[in-house]
Amino acid sequence: MSDDLELTAGPGRVRVQGLKRTLRQLSQAGADAEDMKSLMHELGEIVVKAANPPERSGTLAGTIRAGRGKTKAVVRAGGARARYAGVIHYGWPARNIAARPFLTDALQSRRAEIFRTLDRGLADILRQNDLT
Repeated sequence: MSDDLELTAGPGRVRVQGLKRTLRQLSQAGADAEDMKSLMHELGEIVVKAANPPERSGTLAGTIRAGRGKTKAVVRAGGARARYAGVIHYGWPARNIAARPFLTDALQSRRAEIFRTLDRGLADILRQNDLT
């Protein structure tokens, strides 16, 4: 399992090395898991707010939500109310449906804000747990 996170958008590339190891060490040092879950949820909410899915009825937009993982931010779309979310996002070449990656676009457009929030959030957790 890699300890690196790499984001690529066009000619630009961002690589964060050691994120998983840092999160694991924070956990072992006593950082509160709820604080980490809240931070990861906050990162996901940045993407949720920036996501702009194609609209016909607005149902798909209503299914976009952020998860609460301890070590990763997860954003989901679709479900029983919008089973077609994956087809819209990734496309379906066999059916001539072009991809419209609204979640990936949201992530890329808010990348700087996400990294600022992650940096601030980790610093806050370190400070709250007397780890600085």
